[in-house]
Amino acid sequence: MRVCPNRPVVSNTVGWVFSAAVAWLLIITAWKILQWLRTPSKLPIPLSPAPATRFGVAGRIFLELFAFRALARANKWTWIASIVFHYALLLIMLMHLRFVLPHLPLVLLPFIRFSTVATVALLVALFVLLVRRCVIDRLRYISSPSDYLHLLLIMALALSGTALRNWWPTDLYAIGQFVRGALSLSWQPLPAQLGVWIHVSLALVLMLVFPISKLLHGVAIPFTPTLNQRDPGA
Repeated sequence: MRVCPNRPVVSNTVGWVFSAAVAWLLIITAWKILQWLRTPSKLPIPLSPAPATRFGVAGRIFLELFAFRALARANKWTWIASIVFHYALLLIMLMHLRFVLPHLPLVLLPFIRFSTVATVALLVALFVLLVRRCVIDRLRYISSPSDYLHLLLIMALALSGTALRNWWPTDLYAIGQFVRGALSLSWQPLPAQLGVWIHVSLALVLMLVFPISKLLHGVAIPFTPTLNQRDPGA
């Protein structure tokens, strides 16, 4: 993003909304996790072949979380698009720590140069996943409108972020003040720039939707009985 100082700012009401959205995201996600923890799983239903030890179960969940092992076995092209999307998104989120922390950790500085590549990779992967849902009959049949809207929402968020970085002059310092103020309940105004407002509005929608949608699937993997149970016959 290019820095454009001395831009006008508007009321900090949006800061209150941002704080509420973050609180909603954390509270509802924690509530969902608590529900999963308290839900008994009385039947042994591990997905075969299942590991026989707790260490093996932990390794299996690790591979599912970070390598998408089951998806790799099912469809290589979908696996490639999914893993590129998720790791590109992770890198972009790490770069956004510059707005959360007063100073970006030095360990992240070498990754800044890859932020543009990560954004392009993210958009390409999202496009592949979207086309896949549209052209494959069995996926189109089981897809709900929300499945398409989630992909389009993240694509719009990535495109607006790209526009902010490359075409719309942006006051990075003021944005950092706004985000840190919203997180510390010391609200600061958001720069009165259309591009900033579009990007922040899309981020708010994503935070509101995330804990009540299929986007929460990554958090749910460790609590899935077919993955977190050992082989009862071993």
